[in-house]
Amino acid sequence: MRAFVFSGGANRGALQAGATLALLEAGITPDLIVSSSVGSINGAVLAASPSLDGVRQTAERWKTVRCDEVFPGNRARSLWRLMRGLGSLHDNRALRRFILGLLPANVHRFSDLTVPLFVTATRYQTGEMHLFGHDPQERLIDALMASCAVPPYLPPYRYRDELYIDGGFVANLPLSVAVAQGATEIWALEIGVDAASASPAISMRGSVMRSFETLMRMQMSREHELVRLMQQTGVIVHRIQMLHYSSIDVHDFSHSAALMGLGYQTAQTYLDTRASFAPVQPPASPSRRELLRAAWQTSTAAQANLARLRVESLRNLRVESLRNLWPRRQPAVVPLPVDKNGPVV
Repeated sequence: MRAFVFSGGANRGALQAGATLALLEAGITPDLIVSSSVGSINGAVLAASPSLDGVRQTAERWKTVRCDEVFPGNRARSLWRLMRGLGSLHDNRALRRFILGLLPANVHRFSDLTVPLFVTATRYQTGEMHLFGHDPQERLIDALMASCAVPPYLPPYRYRDELYIDGGFVANLPLSVAVAQGATEIWALEIGVDAASASPAISMRGSVMRSFETLMRMQMSREHELVRLMQQTGVIVHRIQMLHYSSIDVHDFSHSAALMGLGYQTAQTYLDTRASFAPVQPPASPSRRELLRAAWQTSTAAQANLARLRVESLRNLRVESLRNLWPRRQPAVVPLPVDKNGPVV
């Protein structure tokens, strides 16, 4: 079974739209889709309409997306939200409209999809992974809003009396989820972070963002460690890594058209340079299957610990932001009166 795995990538989601177009033009289509964060939007649209026409429509939409269609308001509005204790810099109503505008009008629930889809989200309270897609009656909009609720930009998403945040915090590239669902061939559309890119400014926000990037690379490396084990069990992994524009601000959507083209070129280059598909190996022996399952469970536990660290960092970020808005007053220094004989004491 062939799976497409879409990673998170914030405002660089257009990279995946371009890469997906190249794969479908080459006749490579998914039997299963697993996705996280912004990748859940691209994955859901593909699962609803796994055709060239559907992917081209998505790609064209990514070319024209504006910041206010995802992150509404200006800096003053964001500061007002922080002062009111609303928990995020932007509300999520614009994102909801953007997602609903991409999905076909007749697609509302997982049962309406043409290709099976699984979407990761992070439980806000515990930092554990929640996987949408097992219940065919669940609404797609709930899964996608939960998976894309990236703090501090967007608020946690409430679903069935529980809060969820961005799925990328616990499984940014959920390869192991695809294997657990029976995938034997994986096409990983990974929007990565270029470690050599320009470092953010030395500030509270820059330090937090760099910390998140470091934790994300640690998590991704754990997923990549599983690739070798997957290959031993007969799972083929095609890794299409896209590092373009990894240093741009999350509010900057002005490069979306260029990103879509770069994603297309990256996937096309991979298709052109690989000699041929690796043959699918026979099913793995039970012992190897158990080994892979144990490794997946270990990786999931480690990712949950990383997610807890990120959640705690985000809570600290909110406190520090308020402190910066309202700096503590220093006690005034009153000079001693002075006369001709010196200070009066």
